[in-house]
Amino acid sequence: MKFFKVVALSFLLTILSLPFSSLTGYACSCLPPGTPQEELAKVDAVFTGKVLEVDEKFNSTTEVKLSVTKTWKGVDTKKVVIYTAMDSAACGVNFHKDKEYLVYAHLEDEEYTTYLCSRTAELPYAQTDLKELGEGKEPTNDKEPEPFANFSIQNAVIGTIGLALVLGACFFYRWKSTK
Repeated sequence: MKFFKVVALSFLLTILSLPFSSLTGYACSCLPPGTPQEELAKVDAVFTGKVLEVDEKFNSTTEVKLSVTKTWKGVDTKKVVIYTAMDSAACGVNFHKDKEYLVYAHLEDEEYTTYLCSRTAELPYAQTDLKELGEGKEPTNDKEPEPFANFSIQNAVIGTIGLALVLGACFFYRWKSTK
């Protein structure tokens, strides 16, 4: 009977740890990006903007709110929210409040994301890109970006099922021990 309890507990702990498997860290390794025109063709958005706010989230990402000054592709709003990994070891871009950046971003799960491996750079270091990209246009849409909750429905469902299994096992064990 004791062996069964150990096996059941081990199984439940394994199941409960699955939702957190996506939090595994990886070292950043990337090939050099292409030319500004090549990267413009690959990504979903290219724009310049001033960082208004940098907010580190619980899931190892950083949410960056920017005031868009010029746009070449994908963004037509005056403000945008992008996400990046929290540190450079995970290919995150280190954004600083009140600094201006040229951002190359991908659209993933309805959120703009950028990585260290892209041509995203602080504006003074992006002058070559700006010359090659040409004159951008000013954003015209005043719509505020909608905040996205970094919340995975899959993780919530699996976590809830795992919690129900643990509670069920506790009640079953208690019920068996009272007989």
